[in-house]
Amino acid sequence: MCRHNGGKMTRKTIGIMAGVLLVLGASVYLGLKFYIEKDAQGRIQDWANQTGRISKIAYQSLDVGLFSKTIQVSQVSIQIKGVNSPVAVDRLILHTFDIKNEMPSFMHVEIQGIHISRDNSLMKGISPVLTQLGYADISADVEYAYIYEPLKKDLEIQQLRVSISDMGKVEISARINNLDLATLKAVPDNPLSLIALIPAVAISGIILDYQDNSFVPRLLELGARQSGQRSEQFISVITGQLNSEIQRQNQPAVKDMLLTFQKFLVNPGHIKVTVSPVRPVPLLTLLMEKDPNERIRVLNVSMNYQEPIK
Repeated sequence: MCRHNGGKMTRKTIGIMAGVLLVLGASVYLGLKFYIEKDAQGRIQDWANQTGRISKIAYQSLDVGLFSKTIQVSQVSIQIKGVNSPVAVDRLILHTFDIKNEMPSFMHVEIQGIHISRDNSLMKGISPVLTQLGYADISADVEYAYIYEPLKKDLEIQQLRVSISDMGKVEISARINNLDLATLKAVPDNPLSLIALIPAVAISGIILDYQDNSFVPRLLELGARQSGQRSEQFISVITGQLNSEIQRQNQPAVKDMLLTFQKFLVNPGHIKVTVSPVRPVPLLTLLMEKDPNERIRVLNVSMNYQEPIK
């Protein structure tokens, strides 16, 4: 009898312990989830604050990767300082963000589905041009990632991607030396700080990759209308001017670039510009150099073109 009762007590004890562990586990999970979400909310606000332009950010839902710590908020409303109405965003994804330093040393942010109406004061000055080009409200995606070494003041832009529906997509990566980000951030409030900033900055490399959708043909059509020509005539005039410059050129690299750009204008597709100098080139050197061909040579600029995919 004793053994039988002991067995019952053992099973009952195990059941109670399992229940307690389940409750404790659920409590720990909920507590951890609450902590992570509160931390995520703080990080989203920190990101908004460091931009210096966002006065308010609100969202409908928040999701955090427990291990990756990637923060995603959906149905976002961003109020920008000095703008009459908020900007609507489908998703804001904060992959990584340095919160330890006032000037973040690394960041990777993705903003999907940015919707800006032409009535938004953010579009002031641009809206009339968009109307002439035949575009309605703007819908865009933006992603950027960088690493900054504050002691060396070296900035590596790993990715800056802007994709606007019905227009095109541009991607930029770059390596910039001796760039004081704190001074750069203060430029809107203190424009004279550029005088001290520009001479020290140097370029180590830049890659610009552009995929056209409809922007270049519409831009050429607008230029043709404004000059009172048909689109074909307008493009013919531009290509003729480029041909004249190509004939005058005695630098093969510059001639190749002009030919590549000419192909892109005639049949807009995918164009890639690469800047890869042998050593970092100070901006001051470029500003003082009056010969555009010499600037191209020093920067070691090359250009590649691909026809649009049918």
